[in-house]
Amino acid sequence: MRGKCRLYGNVIAFWILGLLNNFLWVVLNAGANEINSAGVALVYLVNVLPSLTMKLSGPYWFHHVSYKYRIWLIALLMVLCLIQVAWGNGPYQKLIGVALASFAAGMGEASLLAMASFYETKPCLTAWSSGTGFAGIAGYVWSLFFDFLDVCFQVELMVAMWLPVAFLLAFHCLLGPPWIDQERGTMNVALPDCAADSSDSYSEEVESEDSVIEHHASELATGKLSFQERFSFILSLWPYTVPLFFVYAAEYTIQSGFWAAMGFPVTDPKARHTFYKWSNFMYQIGVFISRSAFILICRNRRVLWAGGFLQVLMAIFFAAAAWQPFGDWWLLAPAFFVGCLGGGVYVGAFTLIAQEQSPSFVELALSSASVADTFGMIAANIMGLLVQGCIFGHLQVLDDVPDFKCGYDIWGSVNKTLAAKTYHAHCFAGVKG
Repeated sequence: MRGKCRLYGNVIAFWILGLLNNFLWVVLNAGANEINSAGVALVYLVNVLPSLTMKLSGPYWFHHVSYKYRIWLIALLMVLCLIQVAWGNGPYQKLIGVALASFAAGMGEASLLAMASFYETKPCLTAWSSGTGFAGIAGYVWSLFFDFLDVCFQVELMVAMWLPVAFLLAFHCLLGPPWIDQERGTMNVALPDCAADSSDSYSEEVESEDSVIEHHASELATGKLSFQERFSFILSLWPYTVPLFFVYAAEYTIQSGFWAAMGFPVTDPKARHTFYKWSNFMYQIGVFISRSAFILICRNRRVLWAGGFLQVLMAIFFAAAAWQPFGDWWLLAPAFFVGCLGGGVYVGAFTLIAQEQSPSFVELALSSASVADTFGMIAANIMGLLVQGCIFGHLQVLDDVPDFKCGYDIWGSVNKTLAAKTYHAHCFAGVKG
């Protein structure tokens, strides 16, 4: 009975950690206009490039740093990000804070995916994926709530100082560090744990003696790998990472490119803004549902590849809908489906890795495979810049000048009257925001 309670606690902890790890990342994307209104796409890129750096390098040094220390470093990066973005002078100083959040999210995803291999892997991975899916909904609701109150972005960020505290409490009080931290000998400084004995009791009550021995062997196996051997192993994960890359490349091209250039009519900026907001919200709902339930139908790699293929088809569908406008608000239904495919392939890929890879390499595989979605997002953000400019030029959208003009020169002769900047009613004393 105690072991079952411990399992439930671990699952809940991974869900909360998934939510909190991605929450700030979503909030910063939702507030991209507040950070750098002249280049929203730049905010998206800065919010993903450091994460890619962390995921690429992590497999070669993560095993030298305990999970406990990594969790504290992530919380510290969250604090620094909130302060830097809120109080930075000018967009470029604020982008430094965005980069800190990206480092935190990348380290958190790669670390916690790998850490799931030391608990009940399948339910913990499902809980993590569900939590990260719900972060999209929660982050947008958080942002919309402060907009409704007419509160400035600076206050919104300072109120979010609860985030790193909750992240630490979820790890220490609900989960507790895995036993591998003690094996690696990187925990010389005592840090408080509400669930200090969770790892030991969990190993004793849920895992058999043979599985514990096997996991000890896994640490020895991966610890002795050379750089070239680690790189070769990471490349061997292509049956999981390729569909993951295509799913993310397609869906973020849809989000940052096609949905940003759609509206009813497309020449109405308010209509474009409304469709973009609601299509992304429906997408986030789809991601949450699929990350929570897709594990029930993802039984083999063919399902992953089918999901990647369908997502590319959805990109083609929305390309047609944007280039030669058709449809109406019913397009929110396929937007929801885009989210279902993206979230489903995500949780399916990592679950299959945990099931099919050798126990000696599961931790390394889970940590390494997370780089595929980040590569897909970077490719999509670049493609989104190109796509939006081309569609704006093709459809004669003159109210906004895109960063990439796609060879069109229709904006130079347009005279614009710049509206006076409006400020939120509630902000810190002496601050306009």
